[in-house]
Amino acid sequence: MKKTSFLINALLIITLFACKENNSTQSDITENVETNKVVFKVDAKIELLRIAFNLAVQDYIDPKMLPCDTDYSKRVNKHFENFKNHQLIKYIDDSPNIIIDFPTIGLMFKDLETFEFDNTYFQELSGFKMTKNEIDSLQPLLIDFSKKSNFEIFFEKNKSYYQDALKTIEKQVNEEKLFDKIVNFFQSKEKGLEMIVFVELTNSFNNKAVSFFDNYNPKKRATILANICEKPDKSNSTNEIMELDDNRRGILYHETSHLFTDKLLNKYIGDLSQYRPICEDCNEIEIKDKVDHLIVNPLQWLLQHRINSKDDGHNYFLNECEDIRKEVYTKLNEYQPDKEISFEQIYSECINLIKLSASEKLQSTNNELR
Repeated sequence: MKKTSFLINALLIITLFACKENNSTQSDITENVETNKVVFKVDAKIELLRIAFNLAVQDYIDPKMLPCDTDYSKRVNKHFENFKNHQLIKYIDDSPNIIIDFPTIGLMFKDLETFEFDNTYFQELSGFKMTKNEIDSLQPLLIDFSKKSNFEIFFEKNKSYYQDALKTIEKQVNEEKLFDKIVNFFQSKEKGLEMIVFVELTNSFNNKAVSFFDNYNPKKRATILANICEKPDKSNSTNEIMELDDNRRGILYHETSHLFTDKLLNKYIGDLSQYRPICEDCNEIEIKDKVDHLIVNPLQWLLQHRINSKDDGHNYFLNECEDIRKEVYTKLNEYQPDKEISFEQIYSECINLIKLSASEKLQSTNNELR
């Protein structure tokens, strides 16, 4: 069986407590200061599902997709090697619908003890090609695997490593003021925005956006960040202790941009059927995602160009790209945060370019059929 798939900091609300003391009474004054921030985490439910998935496929998966060969991966293999024949592992192996982004559904379960599914996210299952019946079948297997393998004990023993693995990249992101630069680009006045990055420390292939995080809270977005290594058998120190690089910056620019573009997409996209010429055989969710990324993907490279002076994507979209993204990027490139034209206006014009492209493609197809 072949399991492949592709494509992933959080804004914390910080409450400051100030105590004021006078001669007769002491009162607590609470001041809420909301900051925009990126936070990196390792989630126990995601980690358990990733470990189970890796156990199910490690004997035949494409070598390029194997987990990074780190000391942590060795600890995982040593602890869980006796559970490769568990019914959960067999279920994952036998299911054609369970692919590499499977661990993301961990965020849809309420807790690690019961693995009760939060029905708020029922509509998301189709995006993972899974049904509620499959989730119900998984629940007792997940509970049993977690208990028999002493997963919680393993996770607790590795908490210090998880903290060490993430503290460097989180520090680099904060010192670089990456989130502030993105907020300034969009000229946003919003506070309390959160970008949460769930890092899978054994995954070497799949980044995954999590748009449903926190009950679809528009102020929060999450992403699964893969611990990518060029060659799994030749991992280096940056796979053991995560560091910020251009690839990870791009992922953060991309996912954080959705905090500002999602509301604009919903406002300007209009009738989804008009986009079918550029997304054939797509359902409505896929059409929306296609239109969304025709803007956000170029936008990611514009941010890298503006903030980090990276010209590879900038030059590609302006000079080499031969599809609608070239026109979209050219339009995005007109946006200057300190000028009178708002990003919303530029975004709406990008949507109009995509609509026009779809209309022209439809006209061309009709002419060919005559």
